[in-house]
Amino acid sequence: MRAGAGLMRRLRRLPRWAVPPAGLAVLAVCAFLVWVVAFNGGDDSGSGFEQAIAAPTETASPTPVADIERLIIPAISVDAPVTPKAVDRDGRMPSPDGPQDVIWYDFSALPGLGGRPGAGGNTILAGHVDYHGYGPAVFWDLRNVKQGDEITVRLRDGSEYKYTARSNRIVDPAAASFNEIVASTTEESLTVITCAGDFDPATRNYDMRRVVWAVRVG
Repeated sequence: MRAGAGLMRRLRRLPRWAVPPAGLAVLAVCAFLVWVVAFNGGDDSGSGFEQAIAAPTETASPTPVADIERLIIPAISVDAPVTPKAVDRDGRMPSPDGPQDVIWYDFSALPGLGGRPGAGGNTILAGHVDYHGYGPAVFWDLRNVKQGDEITVRLRDGSEYKYTARSNRIVDPAAASFNEIVASTTEESLTVITCAGDFDPATRNYDMRRVVWAVRVG
């Protein structure tokens, strides 16, 4: 699909604004993830539990009353604000507002992609792993999320939805399949994404991405 192809090009380019000055630690930012190729379990050993991605649906998820307000991952002490931002038909993806901000990507303009808590599909969230001039960011410890860890999203109306982590994997952007990353799922799910791997000063980006995939349990 045209929009999907455009979005994948943007995923491979993001981001360009976090170039560390010479002599300082490499601290970059990243806002999105691509298809899963190997589980790392936080230690880059390549071992881990089995991949578990649900099949995509053909239609967009319905819209709930309230947007997401916070993302809570107790295992890594994350309790972060969430900013809803739309992905338009051309696949343009806004960036997180800062090192501790998490974006929920609204794919309602692209039927069959994404989702919303309580309304079905695959809720796509993203945030920085680190940030130039700041240091470790909201998803610095995302690599430490394990199978069975609880993830909660709280909506602006006060309702909460709970998910259980099924996988935590490293993704190669060059080998990514757009539809398999952000497609709506038959089992309501949540995808949390950030950067991983090595920082390349030439491209101003990390060479890999990390994705935690979870399914709703409450």
